[in-house]
Amino acid sequence: MSKLIYWTAPFYTAVIVIGSLVDNAVPSVSIDHVDKWYHAFAYLIMNSLWYIFFYSRYLNKQGLSNYTLGTVLKSFSRPVIIGSSVLSFIIGVLIELGQEFISLNRTMDIMDVLANFTGIILAALFLWILNNSLNKY
Repeated sequence: MSKLIYWTAPFYTAVIVIGSLVDNAVPSVSIDHVDKWYHAFAYLIMNSLWYIFFYSRYLNKQGLSNYTLGTVLKSFSRPVIIGSSVLSFIIGVLIELGQEFISLNRTMDIMDVLANFTGIILAALFLWILNNSLNKY
């Protein structure tokens, strides 16, 4: 698999961290709680990318270098998804703490943490369901 996979999760996470801590004017949207949907979706993506990152590293450590994204998605690993979920959750909490104590124009919101957690759980469920459906045939 391409070396690109080694940089995707860290790069995506850096973009989320910087975007969350920079004091920028967030455009107002007329839909109630739309930012929570953004949080959930962002953390669904983040957790999925970290899962792929860690599982790819695991396969490389096993001496397997000829694998595809399909191989990673067909081989669901509970320890890897737990690890990527915990990492994603910690990142989300640290970002919220950073918004409270570092950022000048942003504040911590426990509902953002809950939305992040929802996205993390949805990613784990999505990867598990995808794994089950790919292994049916």
